Amino acid sequence: MTAIDRLRERWLDQGLIWKDGPNCTASAQAPGHSTSDRSVTFRQIDGQVLMNSHADDKTAVLDAVGLTLRDLFDDPAGARYAYRDGRTVHRTYDDRGRKKFRQSGNTRGRDLYRVERLDELPTGTAVYVVEGEKDVHAIESAGGVAVCSAMGAGKAHLFDWSPLVGHTVVIVADDDEAGRRHAMQVHELVEPVAAGVAVVVAKSGKDAADHIAAGYGLDDFEPVDLGGHAGRRLKITRGSDVKMQRVRWVMEDWIPAGSLTLLAGREGLGKSTIAAQICAQITCGTLEGELHGSARNVLYIHSEDSREFTVAPRLKAAGADMDRVLFVDVQTAHTDSGTLILPLDIATLEKVIAQHQVAFVVLDAATSSMSSELSGKDDRAVRSYLEPLAQLAARQGCVVFGLCHFGKRDGTDTGKLILGSIAWSQVARSVLSVAKDVDSGHLIVTNTKANLAPRTRSMEATILSAAIETEDGPAEVGALKWLGETVRDARDLLSGADDEVDERDEITMVIRDYLIECGGSAPASDVLKATRAAGLTDNAVKKARKRAGVRTGKNGFKKGWVWTIESAHIGEGAQESSQGAEDSRI
Repeated sequence: MTAIDRLRERWLDQGLIWKDGPNCTASAQAPGHSTSDRSVTFRQIDGQVLMNSHADDKTAVLDAVGLTLRDLFDDPAGARYAYRDGRTVHRTYDDRGRKKFRQSGNTRGRDLYRVERLDELPTGTAVYVVEGEKDVHAIESAGGVAVCSAMGAGKAHLFDWSPLVGHTVVIVADDDEAGRRHAMQVHELVEPVAAGVAVVVAKSGKDAADHIAAGYGLDDFEPVDLGGHAGRRLKITRGSDVKMQRVRWVMEDWIPAGSLTLLAGREGLGKSTIAAQICAQITCGTLEGELHGSARNVLYIHSEDSREFTVAPRLKAAGADMDRVLFVDVQTAHTDSGTLILPLDIATLEKVIAQHQVAFVVLDAATSSMSSELSGKDDRAVRSYLEPLAQLAARQGCVVFGLCHFGKRDGTDTGKLILGSIAWSQVARSVLSVAKDVDSGHLIVTNTKANLAPRTRSMEATILSAAIETEDGPAEVGALKWLGETVRDARDLLSGADDEVDERDEITMVIRDYLIECGGSAPASDVLKATRAAGLTDNAVKKARKRAGVRTGKNGFKKGWVWTIESAHIGEGAQESSQGAEDSRI
């Protein structure tokens, strides 16, 4: 009889509720609790059962149903864990419920437990480092890859950690003093060789096994700071050891490979449509640049638009190979469609990127995955969000492409136009700005931050309607069409200042000239009729009235409003007219 069968039988014999769940899990009523209680949870793994009691002591719960900790193993004699180098660890419990370990075989071996699983992993994959073999199997049951050193806490220095070179390491610390010291020791050993290191603790219980038994997933571990500077040291690299490389462009002068790049513009201009067009070309291998001729996978992370109604149709309309388009959701104990939270999920995100060889990651919008604990207006918070993404992009050689919104104000410094902290543009390697040319209706896209590019490059584009087939029939979706390079610069369209000044001057001149011709005064209705004929809106004219030096008033009882230009401005207008006549004679 297996352990899970033994547990189920005893629970039912005691008249307690037992409910089997998916993926070898179960939940049960705790002895002494109501029939609605499900505070005891189980998860079957290799040769044993992980058990978690949310309300009562686990040993006391088993005792109440006539079982002991030994009954959690298929074989009550315990479990055997075989290491690649010949070491065997035997785990069991004595009559008093105390766990015991015995070593046999090659007890001087230096291999980590389950290290053989790392041989075929892509570089950068997340690897969990836990304190014991049972925790390794718990992580594996949840879909992760894990290793541990033998003999428990404090012996990490006796083992070979070199197989973790280039991987992202997540250390799961046991929730006690010995566990924290062990986590710090492992951190010091792996930090010099790993692509990145994070330390986490269980959301429930003491260790990784308790966390998984409680129904939580790999994404639910809670990050911790073990003393602030655990394992930190200065590493010196000589200039002669630096391997210099040329800049590789995924999109010429716009998007450097292995970088964080932002696409910024005012809301509603079509930034998502631009991103979809770039994604489509990457999935088909048609984008001019380093990826040309090589179709690659893209990962589209979105929050503002519906995947079914907007995002996927937009990508399809752009001509994307939809088999190469990946979407990601977070699975937890409560949902299958949770939102990615960064930097909390950075390790699992990198694992997905490495496993699926993703070349291009879109964050639509850039703030969509930012932890709610971080403020987009705070420089340090923005850096703590963006810098791990930039480092991930560099390690994996992919592009992280974030979509940002501009505020309503005008200006040529696009870094300051991005809503929130200036750090958004400071951390990014490249910033592409999009603006609309109101005369042509076309979009102008310019690399307004281009530290790595040899030139400023602008492209003109338009959005056309494209028909696609959906599950419910045909639908019309916007699709981008590039029109080629242009000398226009998006910053000229974003500045607004010169055009606004010229427009204001034009309005005031029209108002003044009309009133001067009328002897300084005219009915408001006549003035507005004249300004409409000049192509000006009533709202703009009324706003410019005071600036033109015009006062309003009633001309007698029950008569309409009259606009009168003040005498000082009549002289000013006459002088301007005289100067204009003089200029015409030159």
